[in-house]
Amino acid sequence: MNRIREIPLPGQRIFRSLIAILLCVAVYALRGRQGMPFYSVIASLQCIQQYTRSMKTVARRRVIGTLVGAAWGLLTLLIALKIRENTVPDEMLHYLVISVITAIVIYSTVILKIQDMAYFSSVVFLSITMNHISDTNPYLFVFHRTLDTVIGVIIADIVNRTHLPRVRNTDTLYVSEIQDTIFGTRKQISNYAKVELNRLIEDGCLFTISTIQTPATIRELLPDVNLPLPVIAADGTILFDLKKREILQAVYLRPEVAAKLRAFLEEEQVDYFLNQAEHNTLIVRYGEMKSEAIRTLYEQKRLSVYRNFAPLQGEHVHRVLYFLLADEAEKLKTVIQKLEKEDWASEVRITYDREQSQGSWQCVKILPAESSQNGLQKQLMLQLGVNKKLTFGSRPGECDILIKDVDKDLMVKELKRRFEPVDIHGWKNIFRIG
Repeated sequence: MNRIREIPLPGQRIFRSLIAILLCVAVYALRGRQGMPFYSVIASLQCIQQYTRSMKTVARRRVIGTLVGAAWGLLTLLIALKIRENTVPDEMLHYLVISVITAIVIYSTVILKIQDMAYFSSVVFLSITMNHISDTNPYLFVFHRTLDTVIGVIIADIVNRTHLPRVRNTDTLYVSEIQDTIFGTRKQISNYAKVELNRLIEDGCLFTISTIQTPATIRELLPDVNLPLPVIAADGTILFDLKKREILQAVYLRPEVAAKLRAFLEEEQVDYFLNQAEHNTLIVRYGEMKSEAIRTLYEQKRLSVYRNFAPLQGEHVHRVLYFLLADEAEKLKTVIQKLEKEDWASEVRITYDREQSQGSWQCVKILPAESSQNGLQKQLMLQLGVNKKLTFGSRPGECDILIKDVDKDLMVKELKRRFEPVDIHGWKNIFRIG
């Protein structure tokens, strides 16, 4: 039986757009019905954005584009008015002149280095010149056209910056897993979760990711989420800055342990990826790749711009972060049982990577015994100067907030509720200045 698709509830942008339209109409009424509310409404709808910083960009484009287009439109109408004083205007000639001047309008945005506003300028210019060529007072329409746009932009700005009173808990580090926490069966982050995460982070939420996955996988899974804080990756072996693509802290296998592990795996004929840090760059080294599992993983990952693959030639036992094994599940089970009997087994930690396992084959990571996600989370807390932490996850007993239904965006909703609860004491945050 197919699952019935749930109808999503209207989001904030819809409500804000409605309020902006009503305010535009109200201002039109207060102005004694001067001008055209249509232009105010259009400007407002274009400027109502998901993020405040996006609204600033769109508003700037709209205002400057309007001014450029209005200036050329006024000039064209004045020329047309002068021509009408001496001769009967030809409609087709007028449209031909408008076409030529439209190109000039676009070129003027290039000269002024505001090419991204060419569209707005052209629309304003054409709305003035094609619809009001017969006006006896072109100044009046151009004035109202410009004023209507500015009113719409100002209303959108006010609506976008106005929020419920909320208290923001900026003294806590919020940490989340990805798989089965931020997203689950849909295999990608929802638009709601992406927008809310970015907004919360923009408002000062100290949010980061802590996962068994690599920094490359984090970036691939959350491509549009702004993560300014370092992430805890590779199950607690790396504290990584995604912006600078820089390793801030790492836990490495001792060289002699890495050497013993390589010899052990080669004796057991198990293919693996050796993950190593060189000159602050993460390198994934590979051998002969005899197994189908390791070849499949390689083909899936090798085209990523976030990964650096290189052949496994030479010693390569220094600055090793972990080994990733991929093979048939039964074979790996036997190999791990043998490994646990080695005299150096206490120096490594074994983790099953269920996210990368496929079909009958499994992925296993062998990491330094002292590595842990909790350890690097504490290091990040020290760097940030906070002493409180709240973790979100899908495994009972391993997190503070257990996410049971990931497909309803519960993690982001819980984060929002705990970071910025509605409270009258947050009256200062009703209107966002920055």
